[in-house]
Amino acid sequence: MDLAAFGTALLTLALIYGLLAIGLNLQFGFAGVLNFGYVAFFAVGAFTSALVSLPPPGSDAYLAAGSQYEIGLGLPVAVAFAAAGVAGALLAVLVGVTSIRLKTHYLAVATFATAEVLRSILANETWLTRGEFGITHVPQPGKGDWVPVEVYPYAYLAACLAIVAVVLVTVRHLGELPFGRLLRAIRDDELAARCLGKPTTTAKLQALMLGGLLGGLAGSLWTHSLGVVHVGQFVPIVTFQIWLAMLLGGTGNHLGVLLGAGLLTLIREGTRFLGDVPGLAALAADNPSFLPSLRFVLIGLLLILVVRFFPDGVLPERRRKAPPPTATTPPPATIAPTPTAPTPGRPTADPILRVEGLQKHYGGLAAVDGTSFAVRRGSITGLIGPNGAGKSTVLDLISGVQRADAGRVWVGGEVPPGRAGPAAMVRAGVARSFQTPRLFVKLTVWENLMVAGADVQAEGLAAAIAGIATRQRLQRETAARADAAIAFLNLGAVRDTPAGQLSGGQRKLLALGQLMLLDAPIMLLDEPVAGVNRSLANEIFEHIAALNRRGTTFLIVEHEMPLVMRWCDPVVVMHQGRVLAEGPPAAIQRDPRVLEAYLGGVPA
Repeated sequence: MDLAAFGTALLTLALIYGLLAIGLNLQFGFAGVLNFGYVAFFAVGAFTSALVSLPPPGSDAYLAAGSQYEIGLGLPVAVAFAAAGVAGALLAVLVGVTSIRLKTHYLAVATFATAEVLRSILANETWLTRGEFGITHVPQPGKGDWVPVEVYPYAYLAACLAIVAVVLVTVRHLGELPFGRLLRAIRDDELAARCLGKPTTTAKLQALMLGGLLGGLAGSLWTHSLGVVHVGQFVPIVTFQIWLAMLLGGTGNHLGVLLGAGLLTLIREGTRFLGDVPGLAALAADNPSFLPSLRFVLIGLLLILVVRFFPDGVLPERRRKAPPPTATTPPPATIAPTPTAPTPGRPTADPILRVEGLQKHYGGLAAVDGTSFAVRRGSITGLIGPNGAGKSTVLDLISGVQRADAGRVWVGGEVPPGRAGPAAMVRAGVARSFQTPRLFVKLTVWENLMVAGADVQAEGLAAAIAGIATRQRLQRETAARADAAIAFLNLGAVRDTPAGQLSGGQRKLLALGQLMLLDAPIMLLDEPVAGVNRSLANEIFEHIAALNRRGTTFLIVEHEMPLVMRWCDPVVVMHQGRVLAEGPPAAIQRDPRVLEAYLGGVPA
């Protein structure tokens, strides 16, 4: 065996698989898109590149090669390479438009089915692909012309290495931009990202398109490396091998998945020599399918070992450290929103938020049954009631997390667009937190705030590619506000700590900080001090009061009655999905209906 030739072929294959793994990592490792049909982008790129670069049928080159195919454009291989990437991206857009809104396993099934449908088309449309026979004599750029045949494998390896290096540098740079942070946020908690006003569907579609682009480019490199392309090269097991490479290397780390592709290629190709193991050759002679089956068993065992001993991969997603605070960081008092209010901190008569006849049923259970109340501009309104009264559901309906069966929500005297989701409600000026803070657990405290405060336009793929000056200016402004929020909430000691490692109280503070970075005039807080000690609970309400003095209006669901009665005015009481009473704290404490339903029959 020519070890040099074998090693060169092995490295070339590893780089092509590494390019595929980087593309899949953009989709799953960053955006959380569960794609089990990734081989489809690989296949469409390979066939597109071949058909674009093949000599036209009937030409001298076609006759000299003795090839049999019906389509060949005869364009340069560089054009074919670009066309393969475009084809992969277009297929990704088609898959995304039809399937991206599906969740978890439904999306996985849809993408797998798409790949099988495409493979069936390629196998049966023989006029296009020659089916299982495939297309031979695919041009290999420069071979025998300006690159001697003897050194061609080394030249092709160098070209693949250069392409993969450029891709690696580019995608790692994208990962550090607002676009990359948004994708990681969506991966951690898509609903939380939507509640920060982020267009998650568009961002996932862009990640899917980038992954499709890289899959198509890998297909082009593959087919021109071999000089032949046929449907049998793109079976479903290829997708799962790419998944294994990504998991082995480390999701979220492009360099890691490239390493994982190399390790997988080494292991997979090394198993081809199982027939040389004493004893196995005799078994293989009696059962021709023994060795191929054993190879798949060994690859499956490798996946089990990776999950067991390297759950985050050989090179896990690296810990990122925020840049030091800038000298232009604004004082903490300036980061709160300043909506139009005649006297900040003093409630006015006009309501900034009004709900009318909200209803939400789950089968025969009425969780919210005709609820109506108003929140005055500049107030801290408490929403209290026994467990199961419908308080959190009301916040879900107001914020767009759930859709009401009936009723309307007015914000600033206007009704937001029909069936508005969380992102639309954020644009209308309504932000909310959850009883259990929904944070981006793998992102640091600083990154969580950067995602919350980032301008939506700066987070798009177009802004990541162009608009460098504008993006950098917005980035500096958002970073200054994030650092101000960290100082305001006393989170400086955990600035570079992943949110998943914070204590319960620190998570509550960070959730409040995210709302501060949104500049929303109305904040809906669902039990902001649940599960924290009394000292920190008082500190959180003091932060709320400070923001209220700057003009922010609050609607707070809370069970800590001493804090509600001290800080909230007015108070709305719910019971069995309806408003039982509302008014100033003193009146609520004396209301006999409230005492019986919620306060245990004694004054609070």
